[in-house]
Parts: sequence; structure tokens; C-alpha cells
Amino acid sequence: MKRIISIKTIAHKYDYFLFDQWGVLHNGYKVFEDAIDCLQELKNLNKKNILISNSSNLTKFSIKGLRSLGIEDELYDYSITSGEIAYRYFEKEIFNKYGNKCFPLSLSKEKIKMFDLNVTKDIKKSNFVLIADIKKGSNIFDFIENLKKMLSFELPLVCTNPDFQVDNNNKIQMCGGTIAQLYEDMGGKVHRYGKPYNPIYMNIIKKFNIKDPKKVLAIGDSFNHDILGASNQGFDSNWIENGIHRSEAKDQKKLDWYFSHFKPNYCQFMLKF
Repeated sequence: MKRIISIKTIAHKYDYFLFDQWGVLHNGYKVFEDAIDCLQELKNLNKKNILISNSSNLTKFSIKGLRSLGIEDELYDYSITSGEIAYRYFEKEIFNKYGNKCFPLSLSKEKIKMFDLNVTKDIKKSNFVLIADIKKGSNIFDFIENLKKMLSFELPLVCTNPDFQVDNNNKIQMCGGTIAQLYEDMGGKVHRYGKPYNPIYMNIIKKFNIKDPKKVLAIGDSFNHDILGASNQGFDSNWIENGIHRSEAKDQKKLDWYFSHFKPNYCQFMLKF
């Protein structure tokens, strides 16, 4: 693992750059200006900038959010979200296997409409359970009773955002991936879409006809999602220190454990060209 200050020093090695959004390009409220500069400089070098996000939103809504933060379409070549991948897999992997009646474990009215779901509030009548965005202030104990019921009915849980936590304006909040992991630990069946799981990467590989994984650099702040996902695909990775693990990064023993288990190729404090 090599610590770097500048992406410029390694840019010549890669043709494709996969960028996580939250914690790398912005914090949910404010864009990081050095990140904007990095995207532009890589475009100037004719590199392919690809944004890959564990957002439960469809890609078109994610793009609107990027524009509102000042990340214009011209700065990247493609954007894909875990929500988009989940939506595309509903028919062939969920509905056909289990049925289409959904119990909303944590799901806004907007998401129900967005995913065009057949929702029931009676868990006994549902075929599967969906978790997307979690309300601020929620904790694991808020979900325990429903998880027990789901387990008793052997209901599969679909998770459209596998992240465990998110850095929202410098505040760490729980994500659906934490509840999905808990349900799996309890013995439940879970379907996850997004990093570090295969479908979202297969979408990108097919889109760009990527032949050599070593021509891809994945940049992200989550060891469990960005770095692991890159490793699973044979991509090189650059871990961003001042993100979701920033508190743990102050503990050298913890950091050494992460490095030894996830093995990022590079480490950078914040994204900078």
C-alpha cells in the first residue's frame, strides 16, 4: 500500500476511474472542490470517469442531486446507483422467485412510487421485504421486532443500499446495509444490490467493454464496500482516509488491520489530482 498526495502521479496507469460519491466527491451538502478539479483533469487526459454509488435512488435522481451540488454531467462519463441496479433486478430476481407483494421495512412514499411497488402493510401477506433509506435517528432496536416476524415467515429482505453507515454533512448515520447484515446474521435471506456485490460492477464492465481489470482504479472511503468491491473484481483501489473511517484512521492498530485485510493499493487523505 502506497500513500499518495496526488492522483496525477498514478493516472498514467489507468484508463477507467470509478468514484464513490459520498465521502469522496461531496459530503451530502457540499462538494469538495479538489474532487471537481480531479474529475476535470482526468477528463482532460481522456480518462473515463465513472460514478458508482450505493444510493437507493434511481440514477436519474442521483444525477439531479449531483447537479445541485455543482457536479456537472460533463465531468463524468457514466453514473450508476445501487437503487438502479435493484430496480432492474426486481422482475427477474425477486418478483419471479417470490412474488411482487412488498412489505416496506424502511421505505418512503417517494421510493414506493419510484420503484413502482405493490405494497402491503400486512407482513403476513407480503412476499418480500424492502429496506431503502433509514430515517435519521433510527437505531437497530427499532427494527428487531419486524426482523423476528420476517424470519418466522421466512421472508427475503431486499436491500437497495448495502452501506453500513454514511457520512452525512460530517455526521455518521446508519444505513440499510446494517439492518440487512443483522437479518442475515439472524438466519434470514438477503438480496443486496450495490458495492461490493457483483451486479453493479458487471453493469460497468459491460457498458465500457472493460477487458483488463488492471486498467481500472476504484476510489472510495469504505473498506467494506469500495475497497472490497474493487478487490473482488481485480481492480486497483485508492482508499480515501478523510471519509467514513476517519475516526478509526486515528488508531494505527485499527488502520493496520484494515490495510492487512482489505489491501488497498493506495491511500490518500482526500481526493486530489
